[in-house]
Amino acid sequence: MPAGAHRLDEYLQATRLAIDVDRVSLEIDLTAGVSVARRVFGWIDTNRDGQISSTEGHAYAQQMLGAVVVSVDGRTAPLSLIDSRFPEARDMTAGAGTIRLRATANLPAAASGRHQLSYFNGHQSETSVYLVNALIPEDPRIQIAAQQRDAAQHRLTIDYDVATHSPWARTSWLLVGLAAVGLLAVSRRAPLNR
Repeated sequence: MPAGAHRLDEYLQATRLAIDVDRVSLEIDLTAGVSVARRVFGWIDTNRDGQISSTEGHAYAQQMLGAVVVSVDGRTAPLSLIDSRFPEARDMTAGAGTIRLRATANLPAAASGRHQLSYFNGHQSETSVYLVNALIPEDPRIQIAAQQRDAAQHRLTIDYDVATHSPWARTSWLLVGLAAVGLLAVSRRAPLNR
């Protein structure tokens, strides 16, 4: 079976979204095919010294995130860059290096019920191909109901549900468990009538 890979003449932008009650986290991996890698490197290495400085990397990461729009229930959520990692020049220009960006958008805490997240990536669309997916939520109260993408995967719309969270729910289950353990301990200690 052939290995899956992006084409040599494309800039692959792969995004994974993690939805939480009060934020959306993005993991964005950018990999330039060998035919476009020098051009992509040139977008980042603005002083043309053959290296990506932390200032150049930060500026490019902010530029890239400026072309990404995340909104929840129709309200745009500003993105904050959390981390950026850039490959060595030789790896990137060989089409083997991947730029890794991590960002987050803080949201007002979601009430229980149905919500909708919209994602759009318009960064360097003339040379790029896109992949976008939602990760399985870590919070069990959040359930993804549906995902709709456009053909190019510039856009993703996610419908998700947030279950009611009662602060007493865990406590009540804990108390039930403790009561059961207590009854079991008492029944084991009770003397047998003969």
